Amino acid sequence: MTTLKTFRRSMAPDSCSSAYLWAQLLTMLIYAGYFMAYTLPLLSPEQPNLYGLFLVKYSIEAACFVLLSHVLLRPVLKADNINTLKRWLVFLLLMLIAALIQTLVSHFLSGIEVLKATDMSKITVVTDKSDTPLQMNFSTNFMLIALLTSFSVMYLVWGAAYIAWQSWQARKALQHQMQQAQLQQLTNQLSPHFLFNAFNSIRALIFEDQHKAADTVTRLSELFRFHLQAHLQPESTLAQEWQLTEQYLVIEQVRLEQRLQFHCDIDSSLWQHKLPTLSLLTLVENAVKHGIAPNIAPGKLSINATASATGWQLSVTNTTANKTQQAGTATGLSNLRQRLQLMYGGKALLQLQQSEQQFTALLEFSHV
Repeated sequence: MTTLKTFRRSMAPDSCSSAYLWAQLLTMLIYAGYFMAYTLPLLSPEQPNLYGLFLVKYSIEAACFVLLSHVLLRPVLKADNINTLKRWLVFLLLMLIAALIQTLVSHFLSGIEVLKATDMSKITVVTDKSDTPLQMNFSTNFMLIALLTSFSVMYLVWGAAYIAWQSWQARKALQHQMQQAQLQQLTNQLSPHFLFNAFNSIRALIFEDQHKAADTVTRLSELFRFHLQAHLQPESTLAQEWQLTEQYLVIEQVRLEQRLQFHCDIDSSLWQHKLPTLSLLTLVENAVKHGIAPNIAPGKLSINATASATGWQLSVTNTTANKTQQAGTATGLSNLRQRLQLMYGGKALLQLQQSEQQFTALLEFSHV
């Protein structure tokens, strides 16, 4: 009983993708084109009106073929929750029913007054060797059997093509789900790392200035409001990334005071460009934690985003007064590299550049 209910649910109408609809339209064109190509050699130039009549008939038959394949065959092929043998027996039965209906529709169309001239059992054929027309005398039973056989083969081919397409779609969807799961896991790894750093900043302020600490807590709550919204999706706009990062910088500036000076210069045409969520925050946090915070001398942080001929670039540069960046685990940068590879392949690249007094993390995006 449970299996029957599940099968009935699978037979219910469902939404169709645009790719499926285009494929069905292509099926109609192939159907009409195939039968027109089969019929054209049997027609003579003295019968020009037959071309249009046959095209009308085959177009109606093509629409019927697509409708029957969608209503009868597709739900069975999608019902992967019933055993394989039963599934194929049901499919073969419905395929024969669809072929029978298609045959009756074709026979019915040939019987309509307007389309009577398309009855293949009565069409005249002119051969190249003689000017005398030949009368084709096929019995109605023969024509019906021939059509039934032909339509059965066509529905079988349609079923095989649909199974191949469905398998390809399933593999594609599975790869996408695995990619999204991995991206979500990588994104979530950044949350505790950032949280601990933020609370350490507040802890340091509590003993120095309670009012600043309270204000920082307010900013932190605002920051995490943006953060919780942002990490739910793998991509964010540059504007969203900067909004989040700016809150972080303000909090860190309260703790580091004059030791942290930052400047942002972003091309206005790039605000809506997409990049991995928390990527700008990752680069800035890395710069503050490993490049500026360990030094007593004031440090400068510069964020720049510019368009290029092949895409756009985002750079985060920090001074390193001790001529080197403090060693870290590089978890954030490694995480970011993995996400760039998963999301964009070779169209996005993270480069690290270090000179005597500054360190630069450069994100390069080709047109994606």
